[in-house]
Amino acid sequence: MKSTNERITELEMQLTHLQRQYDVLNQVLIDQSNEMTSLRKRLNKQEQMLDEVKRGSESMGDPLDEKPPHY
Repeated sequence: MKSTNERITELEMQLTHLQRQYDVLNQVLIDQSNEMTSLRKRLNKQEQMLDEVKRGSESMGDPLDEKPPHY
């Protein structure tokens, strides 16, 4: 059977290991959150650009409704 000091030492080692894992996982979450924020900004910019292209093409009309230039 282990002594009290040995058990405490083992528990302290496990706690230290868990704290390290917690810090690593926390950093991963922070990095992912930052990346998601960046991706959301890029997506919003792309959506705005797509809306501008759509608005521009709507104002030009449908090319199938236009008469060919030789008429």
